[in-house]
Amino acid sequence: MIGDVINLEEKHLTTAENIYRIIKQNENHTEKWAVGICGESGSGKSVTAFALKKVLEENRIKSLVIQMDDYFKLPPKTNHENRQESFDNVGIHEVQLELIEKNIKDFKKGSSSIEKPLVHYQNNSVSQEIVDIADVQVLIIEGTYILSIEDFDFSIFIDRNYKDTHENRMKRNRDEQSDFVEKVLDIEHQIIRQFKHKADIVLGKNYQIVKP
Repeated sequence: MIGDVINLEEKHLTTAENIYRIIKQNENHTEKWAVGICGESGSGKSVTAFALKKVLEENRIKSLVIQMDDYFKLPPKTNHENRQESFDNVGIHEVQLELIEKNIKDFKKGSSSIEKPLVHYQNNSVSQEIVDIADVQVLIIEGTYILSIEDFDFSIFIDRNYKDTHENRMKRNRDEQSDFVEKVLDIEHQIIRQFKHKADIVLGKNYQIVKP
C-alpha cells in the first residue's frame, strides 16, 4: 500500500532472526516458498514481514513482501463507508483472496512476474502493478485474513488483539478512534483468532516466539 511507513526496531529484527532459524530447520531452500503472516490491525504484521525480508536477504535469500491491504475489493475510504452501511459488510469477503492465491500459484510455478492491485490510501484509489518475481525465492504475504489461504509453506500468527494494539493503531494517520471502528475490530477479532491454531509460529504480545 502506497504511503505506509515501516519502522523496524531491534526487537523486530531479533524476532525475525529467530523465525529464520526455525524456518531454516524446516524448509527446503532450493525451491520457491511462501510465508503467511496473520494478525489483527496494528499487531505488527508489516514490521514482522519486512524484518524477516531483511534477515533473509542478509542470508542471500531474495524475498518480496506483499500486503493483503492491496487486495481489498473497494478502495479504503469507500470500503469504510460500505462498512458503515452494515456490519455484515465486514469480513473475509471484502478481500480478493482468490487473486492472492493465484499470485502465490504463479510465483511457485516460476512465473517471471505477477500482476497485483496497488492501493493508494490518500487518493482512495486502486491501480495495478506488475511485480518482477523472477529471482524471488521467498514470497512473504501479510494480512488480517491471510491464513484462511492454504497455500503457505510456513505461517506466522501474531497473538495480539485490537485492545493490545490500541496505541499502535492511534499512531497511524489513517486510523480513527470511535465506537464504530472498535466494533469493526471486534468483528475482525472473532474471525482472525480462528487462524491461530494453523500457524507454525505464534508471536506473543512483545514479539517473542511462544510457539513452537
